[in-house]
Amino acid sequence: MRVVVLGASGFMGHHCAQELADRGIDHLRVGRNPGPKVDANLDLVESPQRELVDLLRSYAPTAVINCAGAVRGTASEMMRTNVASVHSLVSAARTAAPAARIVQLGSSAEYGAPEGRRPIDEGVEERPSSPYGYSKLAATQVALHARAQGLAMTILRIFNVSGPLSPTSTMLGGAVARLRRGEPVIVDSLDGWRDYVDVRDVATAAVASISAADTPPLLNIGSGHAVRTGDWLKQLIEISEAGVEPIVGDDPQRTHKSSAAEVSWQCADISLARRSLDWSPRITLDQSLRDTWIASAAD
Repeated sequence: MRVVVLGASGFMGHHCAQELADRGIDHLRVGRNPGPKVDANLDLVESPQRELVDLLRSYAPTAVINCAGAVRGTASEMMRTNVASVHSLVSAARTAAPAARIVQLGSSAEYGAPEGRRPIDEGVEERPSSPYGYSKLAATQVALHARAQGLAMTILRIFNVSGPLSPTSTMLGGAVARLRRGEPVIVDSLDGWRDYVDVRDVATAAVASISAADTPPLLNIGSGHAVRTGDWLKQLIEISEAGVEPIVGDDPQRTHKSSAAEVSWQCADISLARRSLDWSPRITLDQSLRDTWIASAAD
């Protein structure tokens, strides 16, 4: 296999590239800006389309994993970045790599609030409640249309991601950064319930998606368990030995996903991913929190 990783300098892109490296799979790391974590720099939105076409033609990938996108900004900025980037990829792939498998990383924010407290399967009607969720759903629709037109595309709907190098745009990454600085941990609610999956398990799923003989158009990637925010925060604070209590208030680092008031509970039904990819999460939330805390010491 020859794999292009788009968004390789980001959180999930870095771990997808690392998973490929660990397996000895030939891959090209593509990021928006030059740096030690990328082999080529290209902006899917701003760069001329011919640059992506030329890159795909010259590398001739058998697969592409698209981790690029925006998690912060105005609604207009997120729509432009998250949707235009997928459109750019689809257009270039049709021209330069029509046989390549393409994995698009989507988001549980596309689902919004479920009815009741049953695990969400891929057939549930999407009802996003945040600009980010709407932008990711629009990107999914572009990808599904491309699949209907013949491209081998699979969308992985990723639930809340934990693990080493978690960015401050996530609730976990923000909490870790504050604890390292000795600042209070402020969250909008302790009562939201979310499904957390370690980023390394996400990377394993992404690589499995490019290796499987055939995959459904949509696959949920999560742990299959909902965890209360207050519970995992307490666990993280115990790991940090900070001896503080989380504060409920106006979160100064408001995450890109919906608040607990908008979406009180989410949990993934991952049975389709288990069957289709022979995949299941291996890293517990406890281990993920510990690894995230340890890794943050090197930042």
